[in-house]
Amino acid sequence: MSTVLSIGELARSSGLSVSALRFYDKAGVLTPHVVDPRTGYRWYADKHVDAAVLVAAMRRVGMPVKEMAAVLSGTDAHGLLDRHLGRLEKGLDDARHELTRIHRLLDARAARECTIVLRTTDLLTAFGSVRFAADADSQFPVLRGCLLETDHDVLRLVTTDRYRLAVGTVAVLEPPDEPISAVVPCKFLDDAARLLGRHDTVTVVVGVGVGVGVTLRCGAEQLTTRLVDGAFPDHRSLSPLDRGIEHTFSSADLRALLADAGDRVDLGVLESVEIVVGSPATEQPARFHVQVNAGFLLEAVDALPGEQLTFQVGGPITPLAIRPRSVHTSDPASAYSLLMPLQPVALT
Repeated sequence: MSTVLSIGELARSSGLSVSALRFYDKAGVLTPHVVDPRTGYRWYADKHVDAAVLVAAMRRVGMPVKEMAAVLSGTDAHGLLDRHLGRLEKGLDDARHELTRIHRLLDARAARECTIVLRTTDLLTAFGSVRFAADADSQFPVLRGCLLETDHDVLRLVTTDRYRLAVGTVAVLEPPDEPISAVVPCKFLDDAARLLGRHDTVTVVVGVGVGVGVTLRCGAEQLTTRLVDGAFPDHRSLSPLDRGIEHTFSSADLRALLADAGDRVDLGVLESVEIVVGSPATEQPARFHVQVNAGFLLEAVDALPGEQLTFQVGGPITPLAIRPRSVHTSDPASAYSLLMPLQPVALT
């Protein structure tokens, strides 16, 4: 005896939704056993379960509705399924070819170059002012490298070993079409000194995407390196935009003061808003003291250009900023060095 199923029961048995069963009824694929003339409610026989399971399976592989009906009627059922499989395989091959083409288009789009033109003497000077702050022995490649980044018509060079940070800037003769940010090994710029010394200008070419790297081109000569992997520390958050307390020193006087400073040097910030190096005898009380590595400070003094350097400090545990007197910290392209303060020790 045949069992009568509601549309909901057939839906649960076959995996087809109620709305799908209504659709296949209207399409002539799965006609109900009986339809209530008053309510329009569909009732199915148990023979419809196997048919609905087949329809659900054919639906999952994208079988056309007309061919579903033919398969259920037994009209060349296996032939229809085989031909549909052939269409699917051809479609998959076409999709593979198209996706391969899309990959090539993406690579071509990504593999582009950004270029800037600089004076070679400016680039060498800027690199010389930051080279000391890189750590040649660091286990982290970015700390052995130099960040090159453009900011409008300025190229900024940045190095850091996490205890100090140095920033140098170069005026760009021909700016790039889009901002550049790349880290190169410091050794690459060391090796480039001879090449740059033979030419007045250099074109810096930064590859983006496939085959990323940096090339320095001087006439027919060029030198190339791959970019350093890893994220460079955020130097912008340390930029000394807040002036704090400032004092200007002669570079020669600083070198003399630091000659016998030992391992650390003390900077006393007096009530008169004067900064004294080495805490010389003075009747003025100090607001606070900042102590830094003496060797690091001397390297920064030697690296920065100019006969006068401005020290800037905001407190005993804030970095000491050093910059040439002519450079203003309100300029985001300013060149400067930062030294992290040491754990203070009692003064004797």
